[in-house]
Amino acid sequence: MGCATGTIKYSLFLFNALWAILGILVIVFGGLGWGAMPQQYAIGIIVLGGIILLISMFGCFGAIRESSRMLWTYVSLLLVLLVLIGVFIFFNTRDVFKNYAIKTVEDHWQLELTRPGSMDLIQKTYSCCGRYGAADYIAIGHRNNTVPSSCCKGNNCFNPLNVYPDGCLTKVELAFADEASTSRYCEWGLLGFDLVILGLAVILAIHYSNRRRRYNY
Repeated sequence: MGCATGTIKYSLFLFNALWAILGILVIVFGGLGWGAMPQQYAIGIIVLGGIILLISMFGCFGAIRESSRMLWTYVSLLLVLLVLIGVFIFFNTRDVFKNYAIKTVEDHWQLELTRPGSMDLIQKTYSCCGRYGAADYIAIGHRNNTVPSSCCKGNNCFNPLNVYPDGCLTKVELAFADEASTSRYCEWGLLGFDLVILGLAVILAIHYSNRRRRYNY
């Protein structure tokens, strides 16, 4: 069992080093996407990255110190992560964020009617103009029937070709549709990776628990 235990131990350490790197990348992704996605969605991604990083630390220390207690804590945290990933996969949580993003566009457009400039951040982020298109600004008589600079490439609206042709509702839906197809594969990959290291951790935790029990006798 000694050789097999050593192999599992260092395999678990290696997997958790990769797990830690993944957690850092997820946090960075959430931070970089802070303005390009609903704030709650970005926060959710950052929290997920933090959870992955925390879990990897328990796994690394548990494996190196040969601590059954830390490994069982690690297994418990992995099960929590497994449930979180399952929620994202099976309950299609992205649709909740997509609907929230669409509602945000609607709310900001209503604000735009009384507080010009409320749509600027959304229009710059998604390269869009108005709720359904640039014609929305013409319909409300925005500044002598012009569009705001955030509706144009490089904030230059002197050239009509620079005006973004799509409305923000359309671009938000497209953005989330593209993200959904990519993240679906990522989520299944995370789920599989989680199951692999969960199996290794359980085997190692059982082994160290049995060894400790024998020493106590």
